[in-house]
Amino acid sequence: MRPSTCFSLTMFLLASCSKGDIEHTISCNYVHPSENASHPKNEIYQNLINRYVDLGLPGMALLIRDAQGTWVGSAGFADIENQIPFLPCTISKVASITKMFTGTLAHLLVENKTISLDDKVDLYLSKEILKQVANCKGATIRQLMNHTTGIYDIITSSSFYLALLNNPDKYWDGNELIEFAFGKEPRFELGSSCFYSNTNTLLLSLVLDNAMGKPHWQAIRQMVLDPLQMRDTYYYSHDKLPASTGQGYFDLYNNQTLVNVTNFNTGSGNGYGGFFSHVFDLQIFIEALLRDKSILSDESLAEMSIFIPEVDPEDPDNDLYLGTGLMKRYFNQDRNSDRYGYGHTGRDLGYSANCFYFPNYDITCTFVINYGTNAESDLREVFYRFQDELTTELFK
Repeated sequence: MRPSTCFSLTMFLLASCSKGDIEHTISCNYVHPSENASHPKNEIYQNLINRYVDLGLPGMALLIRDAQGTWVGSAGFADIENQIPFLPCTISKVASITKMFTGTLAHLLVENKTISLDDKVDLYLSKEILKQVANCKGATIRQLMNHTTGIYDIITSSSFYLALLNNPDKYWDGNELIEFAFGKEPRFELGSSCFYSNTNTLLLSLVLDNAMGKPHWQAIRQMVLDPLQMRDTYYYSHDKLPASTGQGYFDLYNNQTLVNVTNFNTGSGNGYGGFFSHVFDLQIFIEALLRDKSILSDESLAEMSIFIPEVDPEDPDNDLYLGTGLMKRYFNQDRNSDRYGYGHTGRDLGYSANCFYFPNYDITCTFVINYGTNAESDLREVFYRFQDELTTELFK
């Protein structure tokens, strides 16, 4: 999800009392790799994550593969209440990184001629959705994937959050969620601009379900996760989460007092969010997709990598470019630089993650953090500083 939504403190407190599928965390089995000690930046990276945990982030794991080898480390707690350490094998929510898997499935379905990116969504969606969701009728699958529809983002809806808070651990169906976009004004005329909207990928998941005649989550498992042997990646709420899943936290009072918001379900399992994984599986996926190029054809990768700059009037220095299931980001704000990454970010109420491959430097960087950066807080600024300092260090 996009980090731009503000939430009611009272509602959060009510939601945080909910019991759900993740009641407590147990430690996973992990043996620290001996190659870490030989990596020239071993102390630099470990000290970096230790420092940002000391600054308030509850726990994290970081993996970097570069010319010197692979470094992986962790710091903090996966479960603060029970003092369970956050380890590289800890399973954590990766939020919108889910969109990269949904997009990859769409390209695979183009390759086997199930769909075309230029298909109108009218072929696959109900008449009610086409009528009620502005800019939906006439939109193409490509426009859903590169966020050029202008369709209203349900994540910005107060009614959406009120409904979720009234049913914090409810398993939401895509056809239920899309109703929060009914009757809402579009952000811009269809195809005239570009702006990230979770509703686009929600609609894409419905399109893929109908095109295949079976749930998209089953196809992602069969066509992506299983072939890559990603055994520690789960698509909630379709998959049962393991006991090694970390808790998620948010600073409700903005005073570094963390509240457990783990079981707040923001519509997981509907294309735009819901994946849980660890840094190793994220590395497997992003490198298979973009480094080894073993998932998609060259033609599909070229299509996926046609990037359009996101237009955000509130952020003229925006460094985000959107492709069909892929992001391109300049983390140092210099768009003339070659220091950009391909991949996706993940931001949720109690979790954050990055999964990027930097093609000009042959560097892979994945991290998971059990703190939510989808809403404003002082710790969100701490997170941004961590991200900036980390990416600066990658290129030294």
